[in-house]
Amino acid sequence: MAKIQNNSMAMVATVALVGVFASIIGLFDPSTCVDVQTEGWTSCESIARDRQIGSWVLLSLSLLGFGVSFVRRKKNASRIF
Repeated sequence: MAKIQNNSMAMVATVALVGVFASIIGLFDPSTCVDVQTEGWTSCESIARDRQIGSWVLLSLSLLGFGVSFVRRKKNASRIF
């Protein structure tokens, strides 16, 4: 019977990947924003830039998490044989 293990990095990577998909679904287009900016509010371009940076961070976190998970799995598999 297969042993069930907690793979935290794969879970973190999966959640980060879901965040990337959510960011893609909720695409923010600054060209459709209201031109008049009220003082104290963040500009549409700044919001779009921050969301893009966040998407890249989440994507890199998911790739890192899946990579670490894959390396750990390969390392554990080589110990068995």
